[in-house]
Amino acid sequence: MGFCTFLGMFSGVYKLLLCCLRRLRNKEDGYNSMISGVIAAFMIMFDTSKRRRKFLIMYIFCRALDTLVSVFEKRGYIKKIKYFEAYMFGPLLSFLFYAYMFETECFPPGIDKMFLA
Repeated sequence: MGFCTFLGMFSGVYKLLLCCLRRLRNKEDGYNSMISGVIAAFMIMFDTSKRRRKFLIMYIFCRALDTLVSVFEKRGYIKKIKYFEAYMFGPLLSFLFYAYMFETECFPPGIDKMFLA
């Protein structure tokens, strides 16, 4: 399966589940989006390119961590961390560069042109 098919399936499953959960639960809260997103994320298993799958998982991990902290801040579970994005930039970037240097199979071919340009 190609990348475009994966994206189409991901967005289609996400929207379908989101609408169904809204109708079934009769609530409009963050749990509908969270449940739909987690289930739709499993569509990545149908992507045939292991390199692309690993690259997307690394990207999604970084975004999920940022989203998780934002949700915890909004709900009052943790205090707002001033300059959180700046503090997380270093560790996450070092994670990506480690993968770029030593786990090259995680990146799609041609990505080095972007880093070296």
